[in-house]
Amino acid sequence: MEQGQARVTGRERVVAAYKGGYADRVPAYPIAGSFAGCLDGLSIEEYCTNPTKAVRAMLNYYERYQPDIMIAFNDLAKEAEAAGCHVKYSDYVVPSVDRHVLQDDKGRLAKLEIPDPLRDARLPAFLEQCEALSAARLPSGLGAVLVGPWTIAMLLRNPELMCLDTIDDPPFVHELMRFATEYAKRFGDAVLATKIGLSYTDPTASCSLVGPDTYREFIKPYHRELVEYFRAKKIGTTIHICGTTHQIHEDLVDVGFVAITIDLDQQADPGLKVDQLDKLVTLGNQRGVVAIGNVDVTIFERATKPEIEAEVRRCIDTVGKRSRFVLSTSCELPPRANPDCVKWMMDAARDYGRYDRILSAASVPGGAR
Repeated sequence: MEQGQARVTGRERVVAAYKGGYADRVPAYPIAGSFAGCLDGLSIEEYCTNPTKAVRAMLNYYERYQPDIMIAFNDLAKEAEAAGCHVKYSDYVVPSVDRHVLQDDKGRLAKLEIPDPLRDARLPAFLEQCEALSAARLPSGLGAVLVGPWTIAMLLRNPELMCLDTIDDPPFVHELMRFATEYAKRFGDAVLATKIGLSYTDPTASCSLVGPDTYREFIKPYHRELVEYFRAKKIGTTIHICGTTHQIHEDLVDVGFVAITIDLDQQADPGLKVDQLDKLVTLGNQRGVVAIGNVDVTIFERATKPEIEAEVRRCIDTVGKRSRFVLSTSCELPPRANPDCVKWMMDAARDYGRYDRILSAASVPGGAR
């Protein structure tokens, strides 16, 4: 229905999926952060530090690809930076923290104050991006990507030390998680004031890094607190966690996230790998939760058109006639992804993801339809 027929907007596709229904096709979007800046000729540092240029780049990206969901997203280091960490920039990879404020002295936590989103470091610049995207009134779904409490805590402390702390000093981990959760709430409130949706990414909560038991003891209670805080304001929250997550899908649904975006299973043994998309879509349709994913983003710097199309088909065939699904990349696009790969993904979604094709197709054994 995109050419020559009644126009269905990206927002309408997303709303239909969230309600368990169908529009004209599967809604689709890549997770684009610094890629949008690089596409516009900016350095990664410029994109992450200059909100005026970043907004222009994001709007140009939207006009080029017309994704069904548009996100305000720059990097995952800004929250930690505002609390005292140091960020390093590169020409090829996303910004990272190279000095952790609590690495040498976790006692400093008692003196840390939650940063003010309206004043501290790059937080106000991100709010400026959110406001500009909201003001653009794009016909797409619209959301902001903030960092979840576990990853804030990991970056404040140091990921390796934090993992050791879960064994050696659990009370400290809980204290730090309480701080990080309050921080995530405060920044979330500031983002909501710009009239944009709310999504948290907590990549280090992955079972590729910490086990399911660690998630349940140290992360799940704070995810639940975050979700319930915003639910009381009638706001639903989305979560993204990188890598292997199928062991905690039930937990994430139990917490109350309205949508869960997933990566590919990263277990080393191919014989143990799980189709995380099929597992989550099955659970999501049972429990009213939207599954988002999981086109392999690691190939977007070098893939051919047939390879991208095959990934899109894999995802759409896996989901089949089920709803509560949004097609997306498995994680953030590499800053230097091939722009053609992004186009090929969206083109394939518009063609192969048509519901007139999907719903009229005969079911095929093995999950594909």
